[in-house]
Amino acid sequence: MPLPLVKSARRYTSAQQFAYEELRSWILNAVLQPHEVVRDVEIAQFLGVSRTPVREALIRLGQEGLIEASASRMTRVAGLPLDRAPHLFQAGAPLDALAAELATPLMTEADLNLMQGLLDSMARTSAPDRLSALDEEFHRVYYRRAGNPVLIELLESLDEQLRRIERHIWGYVPVHEEAYEEHRVLLAALRAGDAKAAAEAARANWLRSLRRGEELLKPAPLEA
Repeated sequence: MPLPLVKSARRYTSAQQFAYEELRSWILNAVLQPHEVVRDVEIAQFLGVSRTPVREALIRLGQEGLIEASASRMTRVAGLPLDRAPHLFQAGAPLDALAAELATPLMTEADLNLMQGLLDSMARTSAPDRLSALDEEFHRVYYRRAGNPVLIELLESLDEQLRRIERHIWGYVPVHEEAYEEHRVLLAALRAGDAKAAAEAARANWLRSLRRGEELLKPAPLEA
């Protein structure tokens, strides 16, 4: 079970919370891969805590669907939630479109420049974890500007649930150019102050992400 080269420098209120946040981050960011065996002894030694908070963290992650116990009693990272992905993308598309529409007349030059910088960074990297993080931050610029906290909460919840799947989709090089162009079109609409075009571009990005996920992550056919 490969673990990160360095431990987080963040501070936590308890060993259990520390173990939970670290493990959760590793799973969401694909440090720990789907179906990978998780050994509490190794994690406890790496984090410098006892096995009890690690076990408690694993139980908590199990309740969230990120960890599962196999029939052999081995603890593994849960598989990607592919059955939920279409529903998550379909729900996110109109919500992201609404955020873009609401934000368009409120966008500042600083917002647009920040998004351009994030877009430029996307063009300079092929690392899936970096691309996934840049993608989330790009969208969050206009989420925040939309000024609707309930909408932001819903979108960030969807983003989090999709993060593992998105991280794997970004691992396919052909996705980079296609997604870059979708983000470029969205930014151009925001810069032009065209709320309807921005909404359509945001909606299209989510629905095309769904298509990419269905094509790239569908199970391989069983051999005869």
